[in-house]
Amino acid sequence: MPLNFFWDDIPENLISPDFCEKGFSPEFSSEKSNNIVRLISPKKSSKNKQENIFFPPENHLLIKYENLQVLKWLAGAGEKNEGAEKSFYGAEKTCADSQLACDSAEKPCYGAVNFIYIDPPYNTRNDFAYNDNFTTQNDRHSAWLSFMSRRLKLARSLLREDGCIFIAIDQNELFVLKLLCDQIFGEENFVNDFMWLHGKGKKDTWSRTLQQHTLCYARDKTKLKPFKEIEQTSWAKSNVDNDPRGNWFSGSISFSEKRSNPKHKNFYSITSPSKKVWTRQWLVSKEEMQELIKEDKIYWGPSPEFSKVPREKIFNDTEKEIIPKNIFDCPESTRDAQNHLDKILGIKNAFENPKPVSLVKHFIKISMQPADALILDFFAGSGTTFEAVCELNKEDGGKRKCILVQKPEAFKNSELPFKTIADLCEARCLKVAEKFDVI
Repeated sequence: MPLNFFWDDIPENLISPDFCEKGFSPEFSSEKSNNIVRLISPKKSSKNKQENIFFPPENHLLIKYENLQVLKWLAGAGEKNEGAEKSFYGAEKTCADSQLACDSAEKPCYGAVNFIYIDPPYNTRNDFAYNDNFTTQNDRHSAWLSFMSRRLKLARSLLREDGCIFIAIDQNELFVLKLLCDQIFGEENFVNDFMWLHGKGKKDTWSRTLQQHTLCYARDKTKLKPFKEIEQTSWAKSNVDNDPRGNWFSGSISFSEKRSNPKHKNFYSITSPSKKVWTRQWLVSKEEMQELIKEDKIYWGPSPEFSKVPREKIFNDTEKEIIPKNIFDCPESTRDAQNHLDKILGIKNAFENPKPVSLVKHFIKISMQPADALILDFFAGSGTTFEAVCELNKEDGGKRKCILVQKPEAFKNSELPFKTIADLCEARCLKVAEKFDVI
């Protein structure tokens, strides 16, 4: 039975007036192409200056506009565009006349996005550079839920069937967000709450909170690839057969006979040194198994019986694919992330509490999305997601493309060289694009 979760729906223009400087933002359309920035190295900008921008994009893009209207447009829920040129993802593909022409027709990115990461307002009621207070006189949650619900419903429509979304959140709205996402994406499509430990944590009178949360949902979990992580082993402490290669531990490499599927391609037999035959479903192909046996990486139990269920011998400093842990240490702390951003911009604390680049990279990597994935972040903030994508592309030769959306929201600090958060995001992204020679 679908989850029924109710709250008082509050109109967008009443949620937070400073989200819309002059009332409710008008619809995004092809005429707003001046709000789109192609994120390429400044060295390449003159070369590509006259090229049109199509959706799904051929370059990384920053859209400096209110994200609800951009999501509506990307999903095809906004105004209908004219001037169809050719078909793409089942929709017409169009091009506007302006210098930075941008548009597709009715559904520019509907069902085309592989991976979404967002770090939305947490409703902490703190006074940051952006609005983070959705509390009304008698209701702490309804305005925030209304705000998030509209955006997440559109985000879901943008995901491919095998795509997924990661949503950063803290404990202020963690539990209501879980209920909201269960309703929008379906309880059956919940993947996990990935919690990363950050420094000394956040303390109050009663406890110290060490983790930050990231909820992950699939568009359709039955079509989502299994998540994987590469880990280098370092915990082997024994060497029961005196292997000259050093300490090792054993890992399961098969299903039990009861759980094995005789029709599976990896159902076959192997024979131990004592001629005992093991027939079951294995976790590797027959060819891979023969290679492991040849390299003496299968443990059969003590000699001379060799009668134990075969297991793989895994030595220290071996890279292995594992199922990702949902609680992990991030290589960078929040302070490291802040220092990194300050160094890029040459200004201290222009944008508070940016997420670590390594954190977003970790989520993209474990999701096993293709190397040419389309990645969306519609709460782009300082542009961390773009830098994570650039780093990952450089590491593995991938051709991932990134769409960032950030409203040009004015900073409360008028002394900053950036008028808006979107301007800061653009400045960071262009410097990153130059560093990685992005085209």
